[in-house]
Amino acid sequence: MTDSTHLDRLRSDLGGTLVLEGDPDYDTARLAWNLAVDQRPAAIATPAEVADVQAIVRAARAGGYGVTTQPNGHGADGDLSGVVLIRPSRFDEITVDLESPLLRVGAGVNWGRVLERLDGTGLVALAGSNPEVNVVGLALNGGQSMFSRRYGLTARSIIAVELVDAAGEIRRVTDADDADLIWALRGGGGLFGVVTAIELSLYPGESLFGGSLAFPARNAVDVLAAAFELARDMPELGLDIGMARFPDLPMLPPPLRGQTLATVALVHLGDEDTGRSYADRLIAVAEPVANTLTPFTIGSLAAVAAEPVDPMPSADFGGSIDRLDEAFAREFVDAFLAGADLGLMRCSVRALGGAIADELGAESSAVGAVHAGGFLNSGVVLFDPTLDPGPALQPLRDLVERHPGDRTVPTFLGLGSTLADAYPADVVDRLAAVKQRVDPDGIFRSNRPLTRAAA
Repeated sequence: MTDSTHLDRLRSDLGGTLVLEGDPDYDTARLAWNLAVDQRPAAIATPAEVADVQAIVRAARAGGYGVTTQPNGHGADGDLSGVVLIRPSRFDEITVDLESPLLRVGAGVNWGRVLERLDGTGLVALAGSNPEVNVVGLALNGGQSMFSRRYGLTARSIIAVELVDAAGEIRRVTDADDADLIWALRGGGGLFGVVTAIELSLYPGESLFGGSLAFPARNAVDVLAAAFELARDMPELGLDIGMARFPDLPMLPPPLRGQTLATVALVHLGDEDTGRSYADRLIAVAEPVANTLTPFTIGSLAAVAAEPVDPMPSADFGGSIDRLDEAFAREFVDAFLAGADLGLMRCSVRALGGAIADELGAESSAVGAVHAGGFLNSGVVLFDPTLDPGPALQPLRDLVERHPGDRTVPTFLGLGSTLADAYPADVVDRLAAVKQRVDPDGIFRSNRPLTRAAA
């Protein structure tokens, strides 16, 4: 049972804001990034400072409520009944320490602002390619940057986490003071406290080259097979390889409008000539219909990736693939085309290997060392509310079932997934043990719970 009087008192005490069900702005405040998710929390809090977060946690505990954090609503998955939803947008600190080098950011900061701040430093963070994705959210849930094959998964770059714990106390967590908890925070998501700030390692990245190539569907198998071969040969090259079906809409350029295309995005940490030599291996297979490859600086990473940045209703599916080769390229194309005829719009595979599979230091993070070939991610846009995404995504589910990798990370999981879908049983068991120690009453909720729901 919950006691709403604690939320009423909390509203009068906060320096920030608290929106309750029935307030005029409740329906706007509760929105997830995925507009298909209808979450209805007990309250939406926007704390002004750490003391507000402490007050929220203590009031939630006293009133029998859970607590979850969604900076922007990415990855939301559930109705959040009986839960106080925290939006940490006012935690907007960005500090770049060039000597260490490290990045310190508040929990409300998105990658776009960080990339701009890093411009001209000669350094890169293990950033997501979408500027509207939150830094803390990506890092806590694993992350997979286009720089990860050189430097590793984002979670493994976490140096320190500052959070409010289940007792409402402020903690700074590092390897030195709580190795188990920092291990869990490196990939276990938001189950262990309300994070207010995070510190991440930065890495050398003076010269960058990259962009996207798009090819006609008739060349898809050959292009994807060549891209997979390139991934095997160049384990430090960032590659996102897939298929897309573009709607016939006037805002799209003619080469894309109404077309089904094979796509390859690449990011090379190095000089233009070397980067173009990698791309030329793909262009030798088929003539691209679109080519955005260019030298760029870290501040332009989001523009190079050119991912959608607006909220929309969608259904996603992700999983881990054991290997990337020519035979898989044929199966991948067939699965995509079968799904596309039923509404599937995109599917891509992030090539793994390189530093992502590095065992050195892997024991210090829940994400560990990933030995799969790639992470698959796909989506169906649900602008038509009558569209059932299940049949469109089923060919890809079958594909992953035939070629399962050893593990994935939560950032690549779709709706209805849990941490048990990402990690092996021993990792889930250890995460559960840490959860029991730091939050025995289960106050903190996450988009990705630890175990699958009972059938």
